[in-house]
Amino acid sequence: MNENGIVIKHNKLIEAKYDLNLNEQKIILYAVSKLDRNNSNFNILELEVKEFTKLIGTTTDRYSEIRELVRELRKKEVIIKLDDNNKQKELITGWLSSIEYKGDGIIELEFSQKLVPYLLQLKKFYTKYEIKNILYLKNKYSIRIYELLKQYQTIGKREFNLEELKDKLGCSNKFKEFRDFKRRILDPAKKEINELTDINFEYEKLTRGRKVIGIKFIIDYKIDKEKQIIDSLYSKEEIQDIKIKSGLENEKFSSKQILNIYKIAVKKTNSGELDPFEYIKLNYQEIIRKNTARNKFAYLKKALEEDFAGAANQIKYSFVFN
Repeated sequence: MNENGIVIKHNKLIEAKYDLNLNEQKIILYAVSKLDRNNSNFNILELEVKEFTKLIGTTTDRYSEIRELVRELRKKEVIIKLDDNNKQKELITGWLSSIEYKGDGIIELEFSQKLVPYLLQLKKFYTKYEIKNILYLKNKYSIRIYELLKQYQTIGKREFNLEELKDKLGCSNKFKEFRDFKRRILDPAKKEINELTDINFEYEKLTRGRKVIGIKFIIDYKIDKEKQIIDSLYSKEEIQDIKIKSGLENEKFSSKQILNIYKIAVKKTNSGELDPFEYIKLNYQEIIRKNTARNKFAYLKKALEEDFAGAANQIKYSFVFN
């Protein structure tokens, strides 16, 4: 799995009440991004601890920590409202039905079957985003606020009663003073979300007299400036031509990824004697031959940087004798 994995959750699950710490949320969302969403039942998921810790930005061995964290996670519950007009109708379930420690840094997870309608075969009333948007957030409340605002991204604004928002964030009994709620939750979330995700937000206090009774969020979707630059410099046909000449036509790499690969190859072959397309092709063939790459894009970038195939020598040899 890579950081472009997709999270899709029913809006009732986005709105649900639960209290997970930062890494518990990231494990759940990591697992959600690996689901086969076309199935009618959950597939068994493998949590590769090394891959997960790399994704969240650490290289230290944290198997024992993640093992205990997952065990605690199995005890946590989620409360989903079944009827907006009847507060008594709700589903209370755990996130995970089972965990199994397989050794070699592998933990198998299975979601509770009660969550099937909220994670699988979703056709409407869902929220979707790339997992990279939450991977580097450091505040557990930032993830929850990001999802609640992402749900209303196309509308551009969202209002909450203050107690309702605190309830959804799992902090009903904390931060009695609004200034503490602002300092500990709203402002850190705003800073992180605006810096690290695909949305920006501002917020306004809703007051009755001098008392803050609610929050109005103004949501703005960020324009991908890098994509705009790519689109302005290269047509789809030109990018497809680079892909074909590099032997990558069978890979589902994005335009951005193709140009990233091409840029590395041009830099590595800038002597003028080497063909960047052939350089990519030989290194790509080498990683396919080894058949060990879980993330082909990341592995191919490394192969190009380090010339796993010894392509420079092969191409020079061909240049001299052909």
